[in-house]
Amino acid sequence: MGLLVGILKKILKLIVYLAIVVAIVLLIPNLPPYTKFTRIDIEPTQQLVGVLAPNAVLNNAEQLFKDKLLGPEAFQIYNGEVYTTLATGEIVKLTSGGHVTFVTKIGEPCTGLVQEHICGRPLGFVIDEKKKLMYVADAYHGIWKVNLETDKKQLLVSPRVPINGRTPKLFNSIALGQNGDLYWTDSTSDYQLKDGVFSLFSDPTGRLFHYNSVKNESIVLLDDLWFANGVVTSPDNQFVLVAETNRYRLMKYYLNGPKKGKSEVFIAGLPGFPDNIRTLPDGSGVLISLYNTIDDENPMIIKTLASTPLARKFIARLGHLVELPFQFLSDQFHHHIFEEIVYKIGNFATATFLTPSMSGLIQTDWTGNIVASYHNLDGSIPHISDAIVFNDKLYTGCPHSQNYVGAVPAPPLLKKAFSTNNPAVKEQPKLKGEEIPKEPKQQQKPAQKQSEPKVVDKESEVKPKVVQKEAEVKPKVVTKDAEIKPKVAAKEAEVKSKVVKKEAEVKTKVVSGEAIKKPIVTSKEPQVKEPTKNPKPKPTAPEAKAKVVSKEQDKIKPDSKDTETKAKPSKDADLKSKTESKESGQTKTAKKQNTEEKSAESVPKPPTKPIPVEEKIPSDTAKPSKDTLKVIKKSGPQEIPHPNV
Repeated sequence: MGLLVGILKKILKLIVYLAIVVAIVLLIPNLPPYTKFTRIDIEPTQQLVGVLAPNAVLNNAEQLFKDKLLGPEAFQIYNGEVYTTLATGEIVKLTSGGHVTFVTKIGEPCTGLVQEHICGRPLGFVIDEKKKLMYVADAYHGIWKVNLETDKKQLLVSPRVPINGRTPKLFNSIALGQNGDLYWTDSTSDYQLKDGVFSLFSDPTGRLFHYNSVKNESIVLLDDLWFANGVVTSPDNQFVLVAETNRYRLMKYYLNGPKKGKSEVFIAGLPGFPDNIRTLPDGSGVLISLYNTIDDENPMIIKTLASTPLARKFIARLGHLVELPFQFLSDQFHHHIFEEIVYKIGNFATATFLTPSMSGLIQTDWTGNIVASYHNLDGSIPHISDAIVFNDKLYTGCPHSQNYVGAVPAPPLLKKAFSTNNPAVKEQPKLKGEEIPKEPKQQQKPAQKQSEPKVVDKESEVKPKVVQKEAEVKPKVVTKDAEIKPKVAAKEAEVKSKVVKKEAEVKTKVVSGEAIKKPIVTSKEPQVKEPTKNPKPKPTAPEAKAKVVSKEQDKIKPDSKDTETKAKPSKDADLKSKTESKESGQTKTAKKQNTEEKSAESVPKPPTKPIPVEEKIPSDTAKPSKDTLKVIKKSGPQEIPHPNV
C-alpha cells in the first residue's frame, strides 16, 4: 500500500506542477504570440464513400529528378516545359531529358534553408503566355512581376507596406484575371513561413486580395480566413475560389453578377488539408490538392483542438517560450546551430511527423460537386501541394523535405481534362520532326536550279579573269622591254597611256567573238607546246590574232587626233602585237589549265604518301669546305685547288 500511495503522490505533484506551468503560460499577459484565440467551428468531414472512397490510383509513384531539386511547391506549363518553385528560392523548369534549368530567383544568396527569409521562398506563381510575364508570390518578398525574356523584375506588392492596417506576412498563392488584374492570398498576418506551425493554433488572420494593375494597389476581398492558400478564377471571371486550409473547405467570392461582393462556401468537409487549387484546362472544374488526407483511424489533431481555444493558446505560447532563448542566442552570437534550432521549432517540416503519410486529389465541377478523388495510401507520395498532367503523367509536388517530383500515370478523367494542353505539347515535337525532312527537300530543289547557273557563272567568271591576266601581263612585258630598250620605254609609256584605254574598249567587244574562235585554232597546239622549254615557236599560231589586233589599232588611229603619236607607235605596235600574241597564247593555256585542274579535282586523288622528315644534326668537328679558293689578281680571278680536298 505504501508503494501505491507514493506513486499517487508523485503523480499528483506532477499534475500540480503542470497546472501551475499551464496557468503561468496562459495567464501571464504580453507573452507571444500576440494574437487572439477563440472557438472555431468546423463543418463535419464528408464520409469516405462513393467518389471519396479510398483508392490506390496514386500508389507506386515514380520519383523524377531525384536529388536535383528540393521542395517543389507549385507547377505551371509554359512552352512545352514544366516550371516549378523550390524550397531553395529558385524557380526552375524541368525538361524531358532529366535536366533542371534555372529560370529566376526573387531573393538574395544565402547559406541554406535556415536563411530562407533571405533567399526567399516562392510558393505560388502564374504565367501570362501572351505577354511572356511571370507573376510570383514569394512568401517573404511579396508579389513580383518577372519578364521571362529579360529576367527584369518589378515589385508589385511590398511585404513592408500595411494593407487595411495589417502587414502581409505570408504571401502564398496568386491567380491572373482576364483583365490583367491579380488575385492573391496572405495566409496569415501574424507569422512568417518559418513560424507557420503557430498559425494552425491561432485564430484566422488570412486574407484574399485583389490587385488592380492600373491603380497599382491591393484591396481586401475576404478576411479572417484560417490559412488562406490556393486561389483560382472562374473561366467567365464571375467569381474567385480560395482554399481555407485549416477549415478543410473552399470559399467562393463573387466578382460580378447579382451577388457581386458576397461570399459563400463552395465545398466543405474535405477529407484533408486543401493546398493549391487549379483550374482544369478544359474548363470542366477544379483540381484540389490535399496536403494530407484523414480517415477514422488517422484523425487530425488540429480539427479536434479547433473548439478548445485555451489548449491552442497554451501550445502556441509554449512553443514561443521555447524558441525565445535560442532566438536571443542566435541574435547575440550568430551561430548556425542556434539559427537552425530557431528555424526548426516553428517550421511546417518539423510537424510533418505528426501527420499521416497519406495524400490525395479531388476533382470537382464549378458547382462544388465532387467528380472523382485520387488517393495515395502506400506513402510513396506522403504529401501533395500541387499536381499537373504533363506527357500523360501526373506530376505531384511537396514543399518541404521532398527531393523529387512524384509521377504516376494520369487517371483517365484528368488526362481528358488536360487534353487541351496535350496537343500543344505533342504537336511541338511533331512539327519539328516534319520540318526536318522539309528543309532538305527545299534545299534540293534550289540546288538543282542553282547547278545550272553555276556553269554559266563559271564561264562568266573565266572571261574577266583572262582580261585581268592580260592586263597583268602587259606591265611585265613592258618592264622587260624597258630593261632592253630604256630609251624607247619612256616613249612607249606615253603612247600606251593613250592607246591602251581605247584598246580596252575594243578588246571587250572582240574578245567575246574571239573566245569562240580561239579554241578551234589552238586547241591542240597548247597540249604539245606546254611542256616545251623554249616558248619561241608560239608566235606561229597567233599570227592571225596579231593581225586582228593590228586591225583594231587601225580602227583606233583615225579616232586619235595627235599625228605625232601615229608615226611613233609603228614599232611599238609590232612589239605589242608580239606581246599580245604571247599573252593570248598564255591565256589559252591558262584556260585549258583551269579546265584540266577542274577535271583533275573531280577525279578522286590517291592518298599522298607522307614525306619522311630528315633531320640533320650538326657535328662539333670542323670539316674543311669543298669549295675551291678564288684569288683575284691584277691579271684576273684564278682558282686554286684546296690542298685538303
